[in-house]
Amino acid sequence: MTLSPRIARAAFSAALALLGVGAAIGGWGYGVTQDNGQIGAGFLPFALGIVMTLLAAVDVAAILRRREPQGLAEELTGVEHEADAAAIDTVAEAPDIDALGRSQRQRNRMLAIVAGMLVAALLLVPVLGLLISLGLLIVAIATVVERRGIIPSLLVAAVSVGVIHLVFAVLLKVPMPTGLIGLI
Repeated sequence: MTLSPRIARAAFSAALALLGVGAAIGGWGYGVTQDNGQIGAGFLPFALGIVMTLLAAVDVAAILRRREPQGLAEELTGVEHEADAAAIDTVAEAPDIDALGRSQRQRNRMLAIVAGMLVAALLLVPVLGLLISLGLLIVAIATVVERRGIIPSLLVAAVSVGVIHLVFAVLLKVPMPTGLIGLI
């Protein structure tokens, strides 16, 4: 007896959900908070276990809700098949082109640009502070490298900086470099 790929994927996701439950229970055992109200050693495994369990459960539900094709003819019909065939033909014609249409040379250049931006952001940390430097790095990568619009890039940077500040400065109470300006 062989399992269908759909059932195998669902079983794997269910196993990940159980692993997440185990991590959450283990984290609870270590203590999510300390007596003085600070986050305890078990907070991260507990939180990640809960997130892992929820995401795996959603994946299992999505896999089981999808209808499995009944035959080869049903698998090979429709626009999706034509798009897949076109993508395969494109990759076969130019093997160094990735799924987004970038060549190996373009990917190498993008990596060098990101590395240079990272060094620049690290050099700005003593002046602007960590959070502002990271925010500027995210905006620069999104607009220059990924060619996204400035408004969505600013929104992503603001949310990212906010989450980093919340996790490290507020919840974990880790002192963050504020730089010469001393804003955040």
